[in-house]
Amino acid sequence: MTDLAQDDSGSVAPALGRLTQRTTPTTVAAVLRAAILDGKLKPGSQLRETHLASDLGVSRAPLREALGILADEGLVEKIPYRGAFVAEVSADAIAEIASLRKRLEPYAIELALPRLAGPTRIKVTRALEDMEIGAHEGDAAATIDAHMAFHRAFYELAGHKLLLDLWCGWETQLQLFFSADHRSFEDLQQVVTEHRKLLEIIDRGDMAVITAEIDRHVHGGQPQAEAAAAALRDA
Repeated sequence: MTDLAQDDSGSVAPALGRLTQRTTPTTVAAVLRAAILDGKLKPGSQLRETHLASDLGVSRAPLREALGILADEGLVEKIPYRGAFVAEVSADAIAEIASLRKRLEPYAIELALPRLAGPTRIKVTRALEDMEIGAHEGDAAATIDAHMAFHRAFYELAGHKLLLDLWCGWETQLQLFFSADHRSFEDLQQVVTEHRKLLEIIDRGDMAVITAEIDRHVHGGQPQAEAAAAALRDA
């Protein structure tokens, strides 16, 4: 259960705990990013500087820079005269991304297959190893990062700039969706198992089987997207 604290407006906000490492905008951003991805900071919630600075034990300057970093990543939305808010993702957006992924990801994999037999394969296997470490440590943010890296690797190895640009365009929304989707697994290790299975199928090189597995593997159809959006709001 998330510890709660009352901010200067009287509303209840999650207590993140004071930073013990050297305070820089990057370290503050990492703490806030982890809190967003593991659901402590809910989509649409306001990130009040006074409360966060006090809670983390940092000054306002590195906190503002950290919020700027997260805004550049798309995880935080800054609204003039209102402040900073955790970004939201709609069920419709997730369903649309899933429909594109189910069609485009098999093509990216097909283009990437020749490179999976060479040294660049490490992009995929390293992501899988990082996913395993994150799952073992119960680190939701690290597992999501590795999950993203695993799938991004196929778009990178495809050697198709437009495909990669499409992936990069929906990465932020996928991060927020994965933060809810991962909670549907009883254990983060199940996420790793799913991706090991997917890589084994990809390595066989049968595009019909790969396409069918991607259709099963990619979550985010309308019912799943609506459930995930609700989970993000209500977690």
